[in-house]
Amino acid sequence: MVSAFCAALAVATAVVAILVQRAAATPIGEGEVFVSDAAQARGTIAESADIDLGVSRARNALGIEAVAVVDSEGTTLTSTSPSMDGASITSPLLMFGVREGRFVAVAGPTEHDIVLDGVTEWQVGSILYQVVSPLDDDTSLLLFYDISELLARRARPSRIESETVQLLGLTAVFAVLGVVVFLGHTRASRRYREMVVESQLLREHSEELRTANIELAEARNRAERALALAEEKIRIRSEFVLMINHELRTPLTSVVTGSRLIRDGDDLTESERRRILDAVIADGTRLQEMIDQILTVARVENQGISYPLRRASTAEVIAALGGIGVEVSETPDPRSNTELLLLTDPKSLSLLVASLVDNARTHGADRVTVSLSFTSDLAPMAEVGEQPENALYITVADDGPGIPEDFVSRVFEKFEKSSFSSGTGLGLYLGRLMVEALQGSLAVETGPEGSRFRIAVPVIASVARVDAA
Repeated sequence: MVSAFCAALAVATAVVAILVQRAAATPIGEGEVFVSDAAQARGTIAESADIDLGVSRARNALGIEAVAVVDSEGTTLTSTSPSMDGASITSPLLMFGVREGRFVAVAGPTEHDIVLDGVTEWQVGSILYQVVSPLDDDTSLLLFYDISELLARRARPSRIESETVQLLGLTAVFAVLGVVVFLGHTRASRRYREMVVESQLLREHSEELRTANIELAEARNRAERALALAEEKIRIRSEFVLMINHELRTPLTSVVTGSRLIRDGDDLTESERRRILDAVIADGTRLQEMIDQILTVARVENQGISYPLRRASTAEVIAALGGIGVEVSETPDPRSNTELLLLTDPKSLSLLVASLVDNARTHGADRVTVSLSFTSDLAPMAEVGEQPENALYITVADDGPGIPEDFVSRVFEKFEKSSFSSGTGLGLYLGRLMVEALQGSLAVETGPEGSRFRIAVPVIASVARVDAA
């Protein structure tokens, strides 16, 4: 934009310089032709551009300094000198040539100032050759020329005017400035394009770095989670080894010690021998149960667990729970004329309830109760599985010491124990696997007065009782 403007200025100043030099080199007398008011009033000459052209051609061809067109009365119609417009010829000899239509030449003083191109070249009284040349019946040419002055001006050597030099210098300045601006613009444009490419590359590299950082952060998070999981597994396994060492060693020591006493105690009474045998059997049974529990969990994790779920009535479930050795109570359904149908496996469900009862006794409960209801007021502190939309609730409550609050969130995890008092830390984990296979949920609420475990069994339908009146 700036370079184009400078180029335009350079061209303009060059044109002005040419015009100035041309004007300076133009001989005096080749300027404007003036038409008098009288000629304009008559209209004949003013309407024709040929008069101006004819005057100029005649003047230049004859080397004449001034030209005028006069009518038959000697009045100037048009002239190259504005001072002659409308003036009349007073010389009798010249008037004779005008009126008679003859060629007449007189050398004498001028009757008017001769002004050419705004400059008074000859004042009144200057001696000039004045020639009358007829044009037609009405007009004649009146020619003025000074041979010596004309020849002197014509012979003047041509030179370059100072104004022309200045304008050409200004043209050169504008041209150089335009070139500099153009080169600077070209260089700036090239640099701008390079910067655009560099910026694009930087944005691409930045995006690649951002993506790499995100991937690195994700990989670091995965590694940290994997490390935390590995550390947790190591911790659990270490605690499990210590727990197994404690839990298995105690009954095993009792079995070995009791067996030796029976073998070597010849002086034992029958009642003492029976008491020792009962303790050996109890500890052996406990040892067998722990081993069975460990093997069961390992088999379930390797092969999975599934139960043959089917429709079963609440009466059938209560009957299956009767074999766990704990009295089962039932809260009557408000809809006394209907029987609920459950989706479950009664035998597996009774094993789950029995496991919760045994777990409560193992952890110090003296009294354990089992109840069935169609509503629940338990506020779960931890829950596993998926609670059905419609459910029958089986609650196992005990009067034990309760579960520490900071341990409740891990109570259904594998190998988790709040103390080494008893158990393998697998009982509630196995209960979690069982309730998930039964498509129900298992929740716990605990406190200093004891714990309550609630099993939610899915209800799929209700039917009218057979004995409904």
